[in-house]
Amino acid sequence: MVLKAAMVSLIGGFLCLDRTCLQIMISRPVVIGPLTGFLLGDLLTGLSIGAFLELLWIDKPQIGISVPPNDSLLAVMIVSSLLLTSSQYEQTRHEVITFAFLVFIPLGYITQRMDTALIQSNEDLSEKALQAAKAADPRGVTRQHIFAIMKTFTVYCLFLFFSIIAGVTIIETAFPLLPVFVLKAMGFMYLIIPVVLIAVCLNTIKIRRTVPIFCALFLVTMIIIQLVHAF
Repeated sequence: MVLKAAMVSLIGGFLCLDRTCLQIMISRPVVIGPLTGFLLGDLLTGLSIGAFLELLWIDKPQIGISVPPNDSLLAVMIVSSLLLTSSQYEQTRHEVITFAFLVFIPLGYITQRMDTALIQSNEDLSEKALQAAKAADPRGVTRQHIFAIMKTFTVYCLFLFFSIIAGVTIIETAFPLLPVFVLKAMGFMYLIIPVVLIAVCLNTIKIRRTVPIFCALFLVTMIIIQLVHAF
């Protein structure tokens, strides 16, 4: 499990760099979640968690000085924690997904502070890059950029590794202790959470005639989820 956690941490840390470096949208939870699930052999769980997180903070885009919770890291962490547990939860799959989603959401705000600290720490690197540019030293500019990327990658990998280990431990120790009535409530919440999150998403739509388009896309997504589950 530790080796798999390390492997996922390295791959996940690299993919999460898309938030600041590549920006080709592979770090979006609805993409990186299924990718993590595919890597660990359960695409549907990755898609479920990715869709939940995509909608949760869809009204908090990373624009300008705004630093939202890092839902990319959270998607990798939750999906990996669920799929690396030694116990089998086929009979309570919806319940354990809901449990992990609710328990680990607060980590999103920890990642927000972590990203803020990384951005602030890059101010010195930015100043050094400007000084190198004034001195006509392109290699110096490149070094500062590479150092910033490697620093972010290292922090992301360490966060993922330790949070995945902690997540697996929490799921394996706490979830089996839940009473039956709590499990039933979580099974019901699995159906309610998407409805609430879709309401959050619809609240962000300001353009006329986009609601029918959104509903159509949601219907297509649900059909795809059912097809994936069937096969």
